[in-house]
Amino acid sequence: MEFRHLRNGQYFPPIAPNGRVYAVPLGQETQVEIFCLTSVGIMGAGIQSHWSEIVGCYYDDETWEIIPRNYSGRGMRFRRGLSCIMVIAGNEALTTHIQGYPIPMCVMNRIAFEQQRGSEG
Repeated sequence: MEFRHLRNGQYFPPIAPNGRVYAVPLGQETQVEIFCLTSVGIMGAGIQSHWSEIVGCYYDDETWEIIPRNYSGRGMRFRRGLSCIMVIAGNEALTTHIQGYPIPMCVMNRIAFEQQRGSEG
């Protein structure tokens, strides 16, 4: 995937910036803080994965999933159709979309962006 720099740190396709992500884990009914996006990777309760340690992500009509290498067989799956929000670091405003795209897509774009950037160095 090719990411084009637009302005003010924005890219297309849009990537999620650093911040806290809230979603509904598969098998639950309520939204919780699932992880934080940081400059080094995804960090949260029970999960610490550097960008290079994420082996894939998946998005379908019902769920979205992030698959970290160090948690094989135990991907992080979340329900679609229920609110997924992000609190962008330094902003503290809640958002459900970035440049018109839902947060799950922007998180997956961020994974691809960081992995491409890591492989260039």
